[in-house]
Amino acid sequence: MLAAFAGPAAARHSPRTEHRSVSSASGATGSCAQSPPSLPALEALAASGKGPHAISTRTESDPNDSTSSDQAPAASGTTPASTALNHTIAFYPRLFTFLQQSLGTSNCLSGPKGNSVSPVYGAVPAVNNDTLYANFFLNFAEKGSLGVPQVLTIPPLPTAGGRTAHFSLLVLDVFDHVVTTTPDITKIEQPGHSYLLVPKGWHGTAPKGITAVITMPYPVTIWEIRADKYVKNPQTGIPQNVIPLADKFRKSLRLTPLPTYLRHPLSGFTTLLPLSSFAPRAKAIADDLVTSHTTLFFRLLQVALISPTTKPLSASDVALSSAFNRVFAAAEKANRQGKRGPLKVLIHAAQAAHTRIIDNFESHVDQNQWVYFNNFAEWGDTPSEYLDRAGETEILQLSNNATAAGYYSAFTDGGGVPLNGSSHAYQLTFSAGTCTTGCIPEAARFWSLTAYLPRGVTLVPNAAKKYNVASYTPGLQSNPGGSITLYIQAQPPAAHMANWLPVPRGPFLLILRTYGPTGNTTPPAPGNNNPDEAYIPPKIVASSGT
Repeated sequence: MLAAFAGPAAARHSPRTEHRSVSSASGATGSCAQSPPSLPALEALAASGKGPHAISTRTESDPNDSTSSDQAPAASGTTPASTALNHTIAFYPRLFTFLQQSLGTSNCLSGPKGNSVSPVYGAVPAVNNDTLYANFFLNFAEKGSLGVPQVLTIPPLPTAGGRTAHFSLLVLDVFDHVVTTTPDITKIEQPGHSYLLVPKGWHGTAPKGITAVITMPYPVTIWEIRADKYVKNPQTGIPQNVIPLADKFRKSLRLTPLPTYLRHPLSGFTTLLPLSSFAPRAKAIADDLVTSHTTLFFRLLQVALISPTTKPLSASDVALSSAFNRVFAAAEKANRQGKRGPLKVLIHAAQAAHTRIIDNFESHVDQNQWVYFNNFAEWGDTPSEYLDRAGETEILQLSNNATAAGYYSAFTDGGGVPLNGSSHAYQLTFSAGTCTTGCIPEAARFWSLTAYLPRGVTLVPNAAKKYNVASYTPGLQSNPGGSITLYIQAQPPAAHMANWLPVPRGPFLLILRTYGPTGNTTPPAPGNNNPDEAYIPPKIVASSGT
């Protein structure tokens, strides 16, 4: 079994405090039927050369794809080692989505049961507990639904007692880029409509009741629909609990194949699955593959890149993939002849790439030691942005772009010492007023602070079952003068319970989110990725208590 499912991890972050054994669990994001991932299953997937769906020939550059480029975002390298290193960095995000896609059923809306996720959830790293999820892989390349349009119905927003639900929609390709369409479905402002989602080249007639036909540019896209648990009162700005309305909205979403829609238009409602269905840690599996099962990692990535479910690659990406295939084939041939050296070179290069991915993300800090990127989900085609993209997948996969949400990650306190709940308690004090360094973050929807275990970037188990502190937290207390102090520690504080964020007695990381950045959290202009020119959260201050 992979260490993600049983036993200690080989990944760089492996806190012993994270307990779980989920070898019998199954699931993946956006799936209505799951098959349990295991090392033998992944080996069979790689050996079959087919992946989750039928595979034809090598993916080629699509001249009609506006994202294709003849530039060289990740050069193939002049040596086998540099080729393997660049190949790992460039295509690391596809490993995540390919595995997630492989474990479940496409074209099926699903989400976790209940009104709260928990540490059980691991299918996507850094899940938030601020919203209720419904998601799916829209797949036009799957056998049995090849090219079949799908009808997505967004229900009217439920309203009760002067309160109204609110949702957001995120559509990504398999490399975590925001997908744009015409018309732009990600900017739906008036729910209560049905949309026909069709593949490129589809010719047909939309049935009555369809608001718009949306042509998707890629064979597979990832759809995340999030309904906020709390919504600001438009008159007072005070957060209101709308969880029942959010749940009603989520359950009323529908995704239906067009032939079924014509017979049964009221079908395809969201399937809510037990949290155990989403238990496998995507990040932990990927970490274990690249660090401890590197040859299998190479083979799975090869299968993923030739899958028809992978978006057309740029010419330079095709060249990099082809170059890696050649050096890997030569290394495996040498290995069969008893010469393990060439294969070791490739393995060490992939492991070095994984370390570089993590180091690049964690070292991208501002003056208060917070990590911030304003290019999330809108990656360019330079080597540095491929490296950024891989790091986002490792820590914050399926993130919004900077105009929709801001993400600030902390792995250390303000002095650069790694966060550890066994030796310290911490405080984070937001200043009152309006400023870009240390003040209370402004957000049109909400801000929240969440703690995670580094192994799978999963929520922290705690007796209080409390997983974040947010602008909407009931009873959140302000200090005299209007500042807000959050207490980040393993044991509950003597007072200020609403302001307490439980952490483990061991390593952890923090993510501060601003949904609907505005005012002091407005992101820097595109292309300005200097973390010190964005909003900077206050320093995390350590004390000796726990």
